[in-house]
Parts: sequence; C-alpha cells; structure tokens
Amino acid sequence: MAISIVKQYSVFLINEPGALKSFAELFVRENVDIIAMAQDVRYDAAVVRLAVEHDKGISHVLTKAGFTSVKTDAICLDMPNRVGILRDIGEVLSNHGINITTIYGTAGTGGITRWIIVVNDITKALNALENSGLFEG
Repeated sequence: MAISIVKQYSVFLINEPGALKSFAELFVRENVDIIAMAQDVRYDAAVVRLAVEHDKGISHVLTKAGFTSVKTDAICLDMPNRVGILRDIGEVLSNHGINITTIYGTAGTGGITRWIIVVNDITKALNALENSGLFEG
C-alpha cells in the first residue's frame, strides 16, 4: 500500500462541448500528470475535481487562464483491490472522528485501487490509516 499527500483542485467549468478538452490542454502545456479526476455536472456548470502529485504552480496557471479553483491537500491511497475496502477506510476514519468531505476512486488493472480522500484533519487521518493494520498482509 502507498499513502501520500497530493494536491486536489476543484475547478468550475462551463458545461459545453470542448470545455474539458480545453481545460486538459493546460495540464499538457505545463507537463502535469493528472492522477485522478471526477466531474459533477449541474445544468450549465460543472465542478471538476482532479488530483496531481506535484503542485508546480498550477493555481497560477488556472487563474491566468480564467478558471476559478480551490486547492486542497488530499490523501492518495494505492492498495490492492478487494471487496469491502471502502467500508474499511470509512470505519478507520470515522472511529477516529475524521470527516470525509470528498472521496473518489477506481480499481485499475492488476488488482490495484486508488482512492483520493479529502478530510477535515489530514494529519490525524494519515496517522489513523497508517496505524490501522487495515493494509497488512
């Protein structure tokens, strides 16, 4: 298992054809790898949440391009996929009084799953997850 802190950007986009493509081109120009992404569309607007491993001044690039964004530290968990993993993550965090404000993830090939988790206390959450025994053997 790997636990790391990544940067999550919540960015507001217009909901129209080509908006995501234009947005993604910014990251290509800056040579920034998007490691996870989720999008929520409401009528004429969308909120894109994306995680990157290294900040590289992306806030400035987004602002210069006219995007409104919010940067947040997030936890990235890469671990073997199995039934019940989301429940177990939730149990560890809730048992420590940690609130999850945003979570998204996926299971890829090779049996590995990746979760991006934003919480109300990242230091406490990292400690709880690292010491939970949840990811052993």
